[in-house]
Amino acid sequence: MIAKRIGAVLVAVALIAGAFFLRRNVLEDDEVSSAPATDSISPQSSGELVCITELAEVCRALAATTNVDVVVEDALVTLDRLAALDDDAAAPSWLTVAPFPTMLDELRTSSGRDPLALQGEVLAATQLGIAAPTGGRFDQLATACPDTPIWRCLGEQAGTPWAGLGGEASWSAVRPSVGAADRSAVALASFAAAVAGYFGTPEFSRATWDLDPDFISWVRRLVRTVPIDRLSGNTPLLAMAARASALDMAATTAAELAAFDPAATRFEGNYPAPAMWLEAVLAAPADVEQAALVDDATTALTEAGWVPPAEVTGQVPSATTMLALRTLWQEAT
Repeated sequence: MIAKRIGAVLVAVALIAGAFFLRRNVLEDDEVSSAPATDSISPQSSGELVCITELAEVCRALAATTNVDVVVEDALVTLDRLAALDDDAAAPSWLTVAPFPTMLDELRTSSGRDPLALQGEVLAATQLGIAAPTGGRFDQLATACPDTPIWRCLGEQAGTPWAGLGGEASWSAVRPSVGAADRSAVALASFAAAVAGYFGTPEFSRATWDLDPDFISWVRRLVRTVPIDRLSGNTPLLAMAARASALDMAATTAAELAAFDPAATRFEGNYPAPAMWLEAVLAAPADVEQAALVDDATTALTEAGWVPPAEVTGQVPSATTMLALRTLWQEAT
């Protein structure tokens, strides 16, 4: 009986001692995990890099070679999200295209917030263009609209049967698409290129189209002939490749077209005047060191078909005009 009591006491002591050491170890683990980090936050070690959807593959390549946390998101979704960011919140780095960082600060300033002033240099560029199935559609447009920029011709002829323009009856009607210009950076820039084609110059603004009584009807034909839901969330080029009946004149970039159809067996490209280029920018907060990531991003962009910035022969409009174009597209659709 005495032996049993002594054994019970020893078990109790052992349990108490075990609980003490367990509690001590848990507290020590908590103290280690909650200790503040001493390394500065940078895309190479931690933090967030937001990438526009058009550069998703580039960003996946970056994620495979760095410790950066990559978020892929449509450019104008990111634009609105960062425009509403609290002034004291940490801003992410953003792999996007010009002039989106400036557009962001214009939106923040107009709503009474501090600008984020994300900084970055142009890393690479690709020209905006139009893709169509091989077979002669661009030649037919040139015949139907002599001395008229292609984008203006497309807006004027959108919905017109190709047979009425001298083309093949099997081509159905002229069906252009710039894409979802309220979400996609390429789509908004392509819309800018189309408007530049209408006016014959990249130097335009809201005041320019407000003075033209025919402009709004041209815009509506251009953007309504192919409803956005026909794209099924894809770029116009990918939508055209998946379903030829959806559209046959797709806004694209030289990089996208070359990557999708390198031998040009399915589609042909046209790069209309006035020339307009997308310029990729890695924009980051001023206190973020990004030199290594800039090098990696430039390499990934080059491998994806983008070219050096020195080849650019025409830029998209200013941030103010791009924001006005977004509103115009929303109103027209």
